[in-house]
Amino acid sequence: MRLKPKGRLIILIFLIIVIISLVAVRCSSPGEAPADPVEVPEPAPDPAEEARKLQEEWHRRNEALKEELGQFYVPLYPLEKPENPRVKVKALYLTGHTVAHPRYAEILEMIENSELNAVVIDVKDDHGKMTYTSDIEIVNEVDAYYKPVPISDIRATLEDLQARGIYTIARIVVFKDPYLARQKTEWAIHRKEGGLWTEKGVAWINPYMEEVWDYNIAIAKEAALLGFNEIQFDYIRFPENAARVDREAIYHNQNGRSKDEAIAGFLKKARQELADYNVHLAYDVFGVIATSWGDHDNIGQIWETFTREADYICPMIYPSHYGEGYFGFAVPDANPGGTITRALTDALKRNAAVENPAIIRPWLQSFTATWVKGHIPYGPAEVRQQIDAALALGIDEFMIWNPANVYQAGSFLTAAEAERRAEAVRQERESKGHDFLGRSALEAAEIYLKSIQKKDWREAYALQSSGFTVDGNRYRDWLNGASGRLHAWTVRQSGSSGAAATLELDLTLILHGEEITLEGEKWTVRQENNIWRIEPSAQFLELLEGAQEEE
Repeated sequence: MRLKPKGRLIILIFLIIVIISLVAVRCSSPGEAPADPVEVPEPAPDPAEEARKLQEEWHRRNEALKEELGQFYVPLYPLEKPENPRVKVKALYLTGHTVAHPRYAEILEMIENSELNAVVIDVKDDHGKMTYTSDIEIVNEVDAYYKPVPISDIRATLEDLQARGIYTIARIVVFKDPYLARQKTEWAIHRKEGGLWTEKGVAWINPYMEEVWDYNIAIAKEAALLGFNEIQFDYIRFPENAARVDREAIYHNQNGRSKDEAIAGFLKKARQELADYNVHLAYDVFGVIATSWGDHDNIGQIWETFTREADYICPMIYPSHYGEGYFGFAVPDANPGGTITRALTDALKRNAAVENPAIIRPWLQSFTATWVKGHIPYGPAEVRQQIDAALALGIDEFMIWNPANVYQAGSFLTAAEAERRAEAVRQERESKGHDFLGRSALEAAEIYLKSIQKKDWREAYALQSSGFTVDGNRYRDWLNGASGRLHAWTVRQSGSSGAAATLELDLTLILHGEEITLEGEKWTVRQENNIWRIEPSAQFLELLEGAQEEE
């Protein structure tokens, strides 16, 4: 029997209702969890699309930067950055003119056949002149060039050095810029009675002027884009002989800032703006600032400020630069090894109390200082004494300075021999449990206790671990104001584990005429920033401070 269309429709509707009912019953059956929803995977990101978006964002930021910086504009670093690992640098200083001279090939040969592995090349030199042709608008506006520029093809020069495995450092002289001072007189240091202030005819740019900061930072960015591994800023200071200069000169745009505040501002801005440019950052400083405290010479250089803002701090510790009697030497220039030892010992102590300080990489002397009374000739032996003195203190990087770029191959070892010597020094130091200052944990503790007793606050500050929370000036005031006095002690080492050791001490302090004994004190000594530093007990510090007088 054949159903009519209307009948077939009724049966179809009935079957659909039955099926829906069965599904509903199954889904609502007790004890059964509902079926998990089907997760639809997100489509995998398209690498090409992601790269396109990043590039678009880079272009957008670049255009905004161009608008913001104007004549100081330098493009952002490309998104793809080549590797630029840290290197234990052993470098020679070269002017742009030397790079263009035929003897440059001889210097490269010396580097390739010795422990040397790097060059410091002037980008903007002591005269304020660029050594290659720049693309920066402000540099071209003031025409800051030698005619012709010494390095005709800076890119080819850097490519050749990199092919040879030679690390490249761009030296940029910052505030000693007589050329810019005369081209942009509004940025210069002026005489109080009017006109440019000069010293022996050399004008200086004003470190308070942020346009000057931007000018030098732009040159640093361009050097990074060209392929330099590192930026080294030099002459980051006010003119020396500050007492005389300040009687003669006026600094516009000071805005109530001290000299060290101005210099600190430049350091911080340079570090921030170069952070994305794939370069390491180094600052040159006077060697004496490691030995003096604060801005002793009133030129804006304070060790702690510089070492906090750089990857490398480069003290110029040329023996000829220390005056008669310095470090106990009648003529420091005639004692190259001893002078370097004393200068770097002070530098290590200054770094000790700073969290994440810069690596110390000194400038060493390879010239004869004929102007120094009692000077000695500097040949290979004198250069080697300085290198070895630094190595004995764990400092295995250096840069060699000769203003005429005349160097002697006999000053340097082969790379293999230098590595063997450095390894032998390291193994001997570690086998004795010594730090970079040549002290054991027990010896460091004895020196610390003696410095507390004598209120030698600088020595104590370097050796007391305070969690990097107290600065030197506050520590000085605290120790000098302490009511308690350390009278006697015995100290012995009870254990050690790598860079940490445990000491047991019996101590006698005098507070308000009363003798107080602490027996069985347990202190920890740790190597921080390469020297042993002591963690005294809270009870000892409270008694020393005189906390009992408040009870």
